[in-house]
Amino acid sequence: MKTCFAVALVACSSKPAEHAPAPPVTAPRSMALAISTAPSIYELPMQLHDADAKSIGLDIDRGKPVLVSMFYSSCTTACPLLISELAHTLAEAARRDARVLLVSFDPARDTPERLREVARERHLDDRWTLAVASEADARALAAVLGVKYRRLENGDFAHGATMVVLDREGRPIARTDTLADRTGVVAALAAQ
Repeated sequence: MKTCFAVALVACSSKPAEHAPAPPVTAPRSMALAISTAPSIYELPMQLHDADAKSIGLDIDRGKPVLVSMFYSSCTTACPLLISELAHTLAEAARRDARVLLVSFDPARDTPERLREVARERHLDDRWTLAVASEADARALAAVLGVKYRRLENGDFAHGATMVVLDREGRPIARTDTLADRTGVVAALAAQ
């Protein structure tokens, strides 16, 4: 059986728009799998750099359930909402052992210092890992997670708002491509 997912791209700007158009109304798209047969993303040979400038792998939280998503810190529209939705999902799942891996696809601007700033500004605790990938690794991770993004001429990005739940071994078990429906990811995270 084939399942199709619609992903809306959101154009993000580093400057807030005065009259931003309302986002298109789409049916919520989420999916939760009882057991994943997908390969672990932890097998991807990529290095990220975290907010402490340490080189880390995708498996930084192996053994724990993980919410993973991609963002860029100078976004003033979708990414702040995405971070809020990740925080709400973490809280609703009521799992103290759950973790969040938030990977930037903007290595030019998202330095370790900037990632630390975002963590401080958003009051993110030790369950969150903010990291940045090289352009090539960001593209590879985005392809595996199904995250759509593209750089705009002004240096900002148009991107989706995908959240993926990984089981304790890094296999995707649930996802949502819309911030309006996180029910499936909350349930999958809580069940881990």
